Amino acid sequence: MNRFEQRLQRRLQNEEFAEGYREMDAELELMHAIDLIRKQQHMSQEKLATLMGRKREAISRLLSSDDVNPTLNTFIELLSALNLTADITLRQAREGEGPIKVAMEFAPPQCEVFDTLL
Repeated sequence: MNRFEQRLQRRLQNEEFAEGYREMDAELELMHAIDLIRKQQHMSQEKLATLMGRKREAISRLLSSDDVNPTLNTFIELLSALNLTADITLRQAREGEGPIKVAMEFAPPQCEVFDTLL
């Protein structure tokens, strides 16, 4: 374990710090998952921005910033532009569990070239 991980583990002993860390980690994980799907769809940030009626720079910040906090409307716009849906289940949190758990069920569209080869 490197020094950063040691310090992080020590700080995570503080419940207030740990709660903030889990919330931030959940937001980043969600946005990284959305960006991964965008890339799997071979969609540029420019194209996504156009579909959302935004500037490319705004999309770049949204998908790559460590200080991301999208509104629910922005999240819905992202899902719509990527032709995705999200299932949200509300339940009591388990010990040490963050507020969001990201699970992806995404397969890129079939490639016609591979379909004809099969």
